Amino acid sequence: MLMLAFRADPRVATVATLLVVLASGVVAGTAVCQRWLVDAAGLGDVGGVAAAVIVGVLAYTMSSALERVQMNLRPYLADLVSVHVQHEVLRVTARIPTIEHLERVEYLDRLTTLRRGTFSLAALCWTVVETLAAVVSLGLSLFLLAEIHPALSLLALCVTPVLVCNGKGQRLRRTAQDAVAQTVRHEEAMHALCLQPESAKEVLISGNGPELSHRAERLWEQATRQQRIALLKGMAWTALGWSCFFAGLVGALAIVAYLAVADRASTGDVVLVIWLAERLRQQVSGSVTGAGAIAQAGHIADHYLWLRDYADALPKGTTSAPDSLTTGISLRGVTFSYPGDETPCLMDIDLDLPAGSTVGLVGVNGAGKTTLVKLLTGMHRSDQGSIDIDGRRLADIDPAQWSARCAGAFQDFAKLQLRAREAVGVGDLRHIDDSDAIESAVDRAGARQTVMRLPDGLDTQLGTVFDGTDLSHGQWQKLALGRAMMRTSPLLLIFDEPTAALDPQAEHDLFESFAHQARTARRRGAITLLVSHRFSTVHMADVIVVLSDGRVAESGSHAELLALGGHYAELYNTQVQAYR
Repeated sequence: MLMLAFRADPRVATVATLLVVLASGVVAGTAVCQRWLVDAAGLGDVGGVAAAVIVGVLAYTMSSALERVQMNLRPYLADLVSVHVQHEVLRVTARIPTIEHLERVEYLDRLTTLRRGTFSLAALCWTVVETLAAVVSLGLSLFLLAEIHPALSLLALCVTPVLVCNGKGQRLRRTAQDAVAQTVRHEEAMHALCLQPESAKEVLISGNGPELSHRAERLWEQATRQQRIALLKGMAWTALGWSCFFAGLVGALAIVAYLAVADRASTGDVVLVIWLAERLRQQVSGSVTGAGAIAQAGHIADHYLWLRDYADALPKGTTSAPDSLTTGISLRGVTFSYPGDETPCLMDIDLDLPAGSTVGLVGVNGAGKTTLVKLLTGMHRSDQGSIDIDGRRLADIDPAQWSARCAGAFQDFAKLQLRAREAVGVGDLRHIDDSDAIESAVDRAGARQTVMRLPDGLDTQLGTVFDGTDLSHGQWQKLALGRAMMRTSPLLLIFDEPTAALDPQAEHDLFESFAHQARTARRRGAITLLVSHRFSTVHMADVIVVLSDGRVAESGSHAELLALGGHYAELYNTQVQAYR
């Protein structure tokens, strides 16, 4: 973590470090000049007085100049490091091969604490240097006191209660910070409901804005109350520690006063001790504050290291993904449940997806369709059973390679507020600047009319966040389909309710287009998986799989399943009658 500052800007980090160290010596030099001045004046040494004044003024000027330079450099360096820290967090998160962590409360709570504490990590380098400088300056001050009388050096022992009690208070505050992470996340979600356009419409029409605001306020009060209690307890511990230090400081002043009365210490010594008493308070305060900041940064760093260890601990396959499929994908005894849920949402799945086939996946809400898609794409790993890709275990295949062999559009697609060509092109970053590839993807997704209606075509800025053009839900979905079409030769092409915002006829026409494209991809054994609630749109699939309560209820062609007269036939006929 400390090296982040030097990687961000080596020259500024080096200069900042030298300035802080130099400033610690200037403080002690100023105190010595004051004693020199008083003693020289008492002896009538005009030359000594002049020299003490000149050196003292130079030391004070240097101290002020160093403080000003530090104040200018610190925020600049902290901002640079903060960007590096946030980039590092994103980099580590992005290399986690699954999305399980995004559905784990423990991870989300830690990420909330980490995201809110990145400034502590960003300031860590400067804080460490300042703390070391304060400790060095404190040591010099104690050395000067010991020169007057060895007993004054015992003042160092009075620093210990301050450090111990402050550490206790810091731990109480850090514990409270972790405890309220989930509450803070809940409050932010409530707040976002009133600010995001997608949810604001329902909030407005239902008149729930005041209630959401009230609940968010109560959550915030709950979090701040818990943190405030911890803060007050911490302040009590801190006050106890400082009481011990000030008692020692009063004792030191009493000792030097006695020595002066007994003519065993000069007036300059008294002035030096009085000056150092104030500086000691500042130095101890700086040391304690720095130690607390380092501990806080270390606590935040623990969350970062946990994240990095979590990413490193996940098993990652090293086997190459196939360039084509000859047998297909097979699932044997696959069972899966989401983190924290003891009830499996998929149970004992035995299923074959033949190479070169178009497979329809149907079932009611909650049947497990999207979960199965996540397993097939490697977003989750099954608890039991195995998934084989042409005989190779999916768990053994390099996640990045298998991801590159997959493409798809999902029901909860992202509304990327970029330029239209970028919103489509990110589907395959290698071709994000390839206008021909983007145009082709738009055509294959049936999104040409949507693009033509945009003010500047593919160069139109989308979304209102950057003063662009807002789109209807269906238009956003068409662009998401274009994004899915950027990869021209995937081995697994998934359409998971990708046309929910389209009317049934438009969906049917689009699925026929998808099926046509799937037939052209059969030469490399590519599998196209169509997921839909509308049974009429998947009847052209080679194989239709019916999921019910997390199990495969039926599978076969459209004709075979109708002839079977089972679950599929019942649901299909129900939907057909609804359109008559």
